[in-house]
Amino acid sequence: MDENGYKYLRLEFDGDHLVGALGIGLTDHVGVIRGLIQNQTALGDWKERLQENPHRVMEAYVAHSQT
Repeated sequence: MDENGYKYLRLEFDGDHLVGALGIGLTDHVGVIRGLIQNQTALGDWKERLQENPHRVMEAYVAHSQT
């Protein structure tokens, strides 16, 4: 949550798969989030990293699209 910037991002997981997201005041990387959900990407270690900082979703996408 970024209270000063009026932004909020919540990611929902089933195991290590991203299954949902709620973003308020954010439009960055919406397509990336959608792609990770639709492709049922197994995030592995990236799940923990995204739980610590959900704004790293683009890094997770790039890491898994290049494997």
